[in-house]
Amino acid sequence: MERNWFTVVFLGDSLTTGFQQGPGYLPQRYYPFTNLLEAGLRIFLRERKAGFDVVIVNQGRDGDSTGGMLERLPRAVADENPQLVFLWGGLNDLSGGLPPEAVAANVGRLVDLVREMGSRPVVVGLPPVAWEALDAAVREANERLREVAASKDAPYLDVYQALQKTGGGVDPRYSNDGVHLSDSGYRVLQQLFHGFLVGVLEERLDSDHL
Repeated sequence: MERNWFTVVFLGDSLTTGFQQGPGYLPQRYYPFTNLLEAGLRIFLRERKAGFDVVIVNQGRDGDSTGGMLERLPRAVADENPQLVFLWGGLNDLSGGLPPEAVAANVGRLVDLVREMGSRPVVVGLPPVAWEALDAAVREANERLREVAASKDAPYLDVYQALQKTGGGVDPRYSNDGVHLSDSGYRVLQQLFHGFLVGVLEERLDSDHL
């Protein structure tokens, strides 16, 4: 019997791949947050006796930029024929000197291209970082990303607020190196992504019952 899939793609950089540095002298590794997210959603669908299943495809690439995401989109996303695409990038652009407005413009083009392929885009904001100047650029970029999402009627997920410490910057519990996320940081975001995706899957369940 043919399997009925609800396919989700995460497109982004090392944050999307789950790259981690440390803590301490531990070697570099990857936290499989999309695998864990998929497993939790499959349990939810089984409990609801859904007539379909969910698969999450991680198309993150370490060191990628929003320009690279634009270049990769046709082969990394379109071939998966997803219902939903999370767009999560821009931190490498900012650290390389690209202004926040250019980051937002690239993400806006990604939103348009995802829609053109018949998928639903979701804009994910950038997380806080430990360095004040870069964190200020992150906050400005997030405001512009929020505006782009609103202007294009796309959901915006605010990860900055979930991971920040009082006064701004990343809470040290959530990052080992000031940029990439720790296990605790990813667990926080898993809850955020899980809650959003449960809402989307509920919509699908409701439409199936009509």
